[in-house]
Amino acid sequence: MGNPISSFWFRELMMLLTMRPYQSDDDFWRIRNFLREVFLLNGQREHSWHAARFDYWRWHLVMNCQCCDPVPEVTYLWETAVGQIAATINPVVSGELRLHIHPHFRTPELENEMLAQAEETLAVQRGEKRRIHTPVDADDTLRQEVLQQREFSKGNGISHKWHCDLDAPIPETAVPSGYVIRSMKNDELPARSWASWRAFHSDEPDENYDGDWTWYQNIQSMPLYRRDLDVVAIAPQGEVASFATIAYDDYTRSAVCVLVGTAVEHQRRGLAKDVLLEGFRRLQWLGCQRVFATAYDPPADALYGSVMQTHDVAETWLKWL
Repeated sequence: MGNPISSFWFRELMMLLTMRPYQSDDDFWRIRNFLREVFLLNGQREHSWHAARFDYWRWHLVMNCQCCDPVPEVTYLWETAVGQIAATINPVVSGELRLHIHPHFRTPELENEMLAQAEETLAVQRGEKRRIHTPVDADDTLRQEVLQQREFSKGNGISHKWHCDLDAPIPETAVPSGYVIRSMKNDELPARSWASWRAFHSDEPDENYDGDWTWYQNIQSMPLYRRDLDVVAIAPQGEVASFATIAYDDYTRSAVCVLVGTAVEHQRRGLAKDVLLEGFRRLQWLGCQRVFATAYDPPADALYGSVMQTHDVAETWLKWL
């Protein structure tokens, strides 16, 4: 056994945290491994981001959608005296905050310091004021108390964090006649991009689509991307009708549905459910234990609720500066 006094001072030393900005690409990979560790320590619950969401943020939301400044400019780390990451913070889009904290280091004082840093550097200008907001689990009383002390208030936004344990047979579905469920082929990137436009921009005129499908190559560059988990429904005419891109992390034996949609002309036929369940069968074969998805609107809730078992509620808290 070690010297109790030495052990005490070592613990105290470990709790002295230093904040620094993101410095190099090495930090990206260190943060990914930190998120994996935190995910497992939290019992495979998304109290902090899954590593797949960190990938999706970098390769899609930042690189493709340009939803916030580059990763090095908006990411901060808190480290112990021996260089262990205790917490990180970043926006998912400009002004929308995400806090990721190792459960052994989580205290009101650390959360308060992280939020102070975010208010100073990550708030977004809206007219004459700056605004910052963040989703908070409805049962996370610690963070809610810190937010109230910092004069945040609860807004109207709500999201549902769905998850499903893959410990039972996946139900079969009746795929509509003429449609085929399979992995996407590499020469179908233009068709896949068009299907995404028709799924998420169906209220816009077709001429607004720029025809550039190269953005999907960034999706395929995500470290957890797998072709066998890029599942599509092909219509009788040969076009991509529906899609479910799922990222699987074999280290944590968990997965995240990162892109799911159906082109508007093929909706209301159960195709999104079909591609999701096919993805779940493939995940189960790979040894996946749990899969996640987040819904921000009633249609997404209806879809994920049809294939997943339970969800947590996240409420939006915001502050005007």
